[in-house]
Amino acid sequence: MKPRLLPICFALASISAASAASSPSAQVDAFIEASLKKAGKEPMPLASGETFVRRVYLDIAGRTPTLEETQSFLTDDSESSRTRLIDHLLASEAYVHHFYHFWADLLRAKTQVAGQGNSQPSGYAYEEWIKESLRANKPYDDLVRELLTAKGKPWANGAIGYYLRDFGMPLDNLAITSQVFLGTQIVCAQCHNHPFDTWTQMDYYHMAAFTFGVTTSNGSHNGNAAQKLFNKAHPDPAERKDFARAASEILKPVRFTTVEQTHRNLRLPHDYQYSDAKPKDLVEPEVPFGTMPPLAGDDPVESFAAWITSPDNPRFTKVIANRLWKKVMGVGIIEPVDDMRDQTLPSHPELLKFLESHLKSVDYDVKAFLRTLYLTKSYQREASPVEVAPGQPFDFAGPALRRLSAEQIWDSLMSMVVDDVDAPSPHAALRRKEAITRVEWIGNGVYDLTPEEFALAAQGVAAKQDELAAKLDGTQAKLAAARESGDADAIKAAQKEASLVRGELAETIARQVYGPGLRAKADALASGNLPGGPGNFRQQLASLTADGGLPEPALDETSMSSGFDGGSYVKALIKAVLAPEKEALAESERARAQREAKEWGVTEVQQRAFQQFLKNRPGFVRASDLTSPAPNGHFVREFGQSDRELVDNANDQASITQALALLNGDLLDDLTGTFSAISRDLKGARPEQRLETIYLTMLSRKPTAEERELLLPTLQSNTQRDGTKLVVWSLLNTRQFLFNL
Repeated sequence: MKPRLLPICFALASISAASAASSPSAQVDAFIEASLKKAGKEPMPLASGETFVRRVYLDIAGRTPTLEETQSFLTDDSESSRTRLIDHLLASEAYVHHFYHFWADLLRAKTQVAGQGNSQPSGYAYEEWIKESLRANKPYDDLVRELLTAKGKPWANGAIGYYLRDFGMPLDNLAITSQVFLGTQIVCAQCHNHPFDTWTQMDYYHMAAFTFGVTTSNGSHNGNAAQKLFNKAHPDPAERKDFARAASEILKPVRFTTVEQTHRNLRLPHDYQYSDAKPKDLVEPEVPFGTMPPLAGDDPVESFAAWITSPDNPRFTKVIANRLWKKVMGVGIIEPVDDMRDQTLPSHPELLKFLESHLKSVDYDVKAFLRTLYLTKSYQREASPVEVAPGQPFDFAGPALRRLSAEQIWDSLMSMVVDDVDAPSPHAALRRKEAITRVEWIGNGVYDLTPEEFALAAQGVAAKQDELAAKLDGTQAKLAAARESGDADAIKAAQKEASLVRGELAETIARQVYGPGLRAKADALASGNLPGGPGNFRQQLASLTADGGLPEPALDETSMSSGFDGGSYVKALIKAVLAPEKEALAESERARAQREAKEWGVTEVQQRAFQQFLKNRPGFVRASDLTSPAPNGHFVREFGQSDRELVDNANDQASITQALALLNGDLLDDLTGTFSAISRDLKGARPEQRLETIYLTMLSRKPTAEERELLLPTLQSNTQRDGTKLVVWSLLNTRQFLFNL
């Protein structure tokens, strides 16, 4: 990481109409106002305090402000109130929650980062790396450099998720790199010269040659060496095949966990048709524009990353400045933001040039850059009523009117259900830690084996596979017969038997292959030679087995697994490792429940509802603590959350399922339940006060006289809960709630 300048240094060279402005924010405003004046237009008026507080919370914190937050801002009459609120939000954990989605959509971060379920630990590590980068306010050029040069294992370097997302597809990954960081879609040049731009197929392959040696692998060096040893001693193809199958089973729990640099060379495709080279010719790394960097020894990706992130790269700074401008104002100065071509013209060229210069001047400090934009009058004006027409420049008389994202809607609702919604979910954190720890420990058990040890282990596993094959054939025959007879009990029994047979293989691998490495790590942890210290680890482990050693597997239907996670042997060990944290979390929640029961005045009659609220609360979390993306059918997916398959693939289009979710979904009951945050704010208040509280909570303003006349009778003529439910339901379905005004 290069030395950084202090982000408070905002001195910039004067540019055109902005030369007399005194701050970067004022200079941005000068560009916009000059452009509007030239077009004979007027800027929108400054937004009211009510509009501003709701907008800035949505745009920085990703949710509407709570009742307390709204009232605190609206009662602050100082001139610096807006500046202090912007600074507060940029420094908050809420910023991490919200901007995680910006980067996750851009980088296609997924919990199942690749393949099937056993890629989850790498996905979790990638998500954590993004969040930690946001917490640390990692400079943008450093962030990109770390992604492009990422190698290793997920427990040591979560950034490898960037390459794992395109597992086994290095050419596709290069197209994503160009789209995300250079704002250029060159994917079609993989097969032929770009029909609408200057990119050639040769350009594509020259760029791909930089990163082609970055390899995503499901194998291991010791496993490969073991296969060679076995093949040398066993010429029989059938035996070699059995050995390879056993080795694959051993490595199954640590699949999708390896990115490394190799010396693999890239050649042109066999059907290359242009005159500048022949099919299958070797391709050398070469940049399509700018200065060719010196190649860094055996690792050309280091040179590629240096070229991409260079301030002299004509696309790098321009692209992210334009993306962040769109994030703040709703429309890019160049649209689309990721399809820049030589003939592309910005709507405000001098402004974009200034933004590039400013981002460089703050050394790619994203928060400092965002702060400049949020402090502008242009951002703080009323939203522009002008519809954003595709292909037409936007005048930025005010921010574009936008519907809330799926995550903003969900997080706003969560802030009305639970207190301290911005605190990271300890349950989600423990779930991620458990998955990453499991694969790390299994990796220790596998990768530390010598080739000879790996070969011996694989032979033992192959023998076990042969033994279990006959058993499995028998259970499959029983299952087929049970299904043919329609006997439900027989089907269940046969399925259970088949699960036990499959699980027996997982347990054999865990004992014979992972065991030595796991024992060594367990002993080191117990003796205090690993981070975390001894604690009561040995006592926890002893509680699982009579002799205090590693647990022997219990071959039953509750402990068996498919083998992806190492079986019950590993599960029990990780359970022992994390038991203190789980107990500490449980104790913390018990203490919190006792405190809340007293503070909230929970009666005997309310105990059942209170316990149900406590049971459901771990699910009332920010969208960034849900699986990424959320499961199909979840609220955020219904409202357009990206599936993270394509770059920036979220949508804000209305649908019937969204209407049904707001009209008939269970979420309304959670919002208006006895112990939700908004219900507790309403407790004991008169109808007039309740209506005002609901409006301040959901829309950050008080109701108008007309709205009071319309809705007060609803609160007066119903029970408190029914009246609240009707009014909250009504506001949920308004454009005022669903749009960022």
